[in-house]
Order: sequence, then structure tokens, then C-alpha cells
Amino acid sequence: MKITASLVAALTVSLVAGTASAQDARIRWGDLDLSSAAGAAAFDARVAAAASRMCRGVKRPASRIIDRAFCRTAFRDEAVRQLPGAVQVDYALSRLPVVL
Repeated sequence: MKITASLVAALTVSLVAGTASAQDARIRWGDLDLSSAAGAAAFDARVAAAASRMCRGVKRPASRIIDRAFCRTAFRDEAVRQLPGAVQVDYALSRLPVVL
């Protein structure tokens, strides 16, 4: 008999904006096949949309300068890091260019 564990197919990414406030974003991925280019692209779009909302007015650590690009990159890296290991591998492989 095969027993399968059920995983919550959503990520909660935390972002510290400024010194006193913290925000969370939930990114659903359970309905996507991250081993396919289309699934990975849909995941990327969801992460980008969440990062756009979360990164308004966020400053780079130890700086007074607002840096949305830094925030979006850090947000994306954290979202991918929170994927289960095998899913991270599938996602990474689907992002590689196709060479014919």
C-alpha cells in the first residue's frame, strides 16, 4: 500500500519592509506543473505579481534608498527556496533553454 503525504501547495513569503513592519504573501503553486515551461512561467508571473505588491517602498538593507529591483529579486529567490526540493529541481530544469 502506498501512503502519500498531502502538502499545502502554497508558499508564504515574508518580507520585512522598513524596520517595524513585516508582510506576508501567499503564492499558490499546487495547480501548476513546475516541470513544464508553461507551469514555471505561470509560477514566475504569480511571484512577480506578489513581489510588485510587496516591494512598494522597500529599501535595501542598511540604506535609505528605495530599491524595488533588489526587493523583487530577493522575493523571487525566497519563493523558489521555499518550494520542496524535488519541485525546485523540476522548476530549475524547466527554466533551462531548449537546445536542439
